[in-house]
Amino acid sequence: MTTADIDEVRRQIVSTVREFVQKDVVPQAAEHDENDTYPTELVEQMAEMGLFGITIPEEYGGMGLDYTTYAMVFEELCKGWMSITAPIGTHSILTAAIVNYGTEEQKREWLPKLASGEKRGGLALTEPGGGSDVASLQTTAVRDG
Repeated sequence: MTTADIDEVRRQIVSTVREFVQKDVVPQAAEHDENDTYPTELVEQMAEMGLFGITIPEEYGGMGLDYTTYAMVFEELCKGWMSITAPIGTHSILTAAIVNYGTEEQKREWLPKLASGEKRGGLALTEPGGGSDVASLQTTAVRDG
């Protein structure tokens, strides 16, 4: 793909996400914040748009796009409601690990399901006294054997 092709794909995706944010995200954001509800419908729409597979290679069902495009998509989502990026952000940590360090068998097994949003990666971190404040975590790993 040429640089011009990449730029055009990027422009189209960012434009599509911008429209989604204005039409669907912005009108619901305050209500979800106020009621502390999970935006299931919006997350499903993001899966249908392929946003869970932005950086997953095409051969595994993703879009195979670069991290610049990924960042631009995040920027558009944040303009409407920063919280809506969490499902994709945490998901992308897992997909990057599999893309970069997984075996071919793991890639074939998991990446298509992750790219479609059928399966979703998440992130959990906490410890007593620190909660999810990453800067306050005190736990350390010690090799034992």
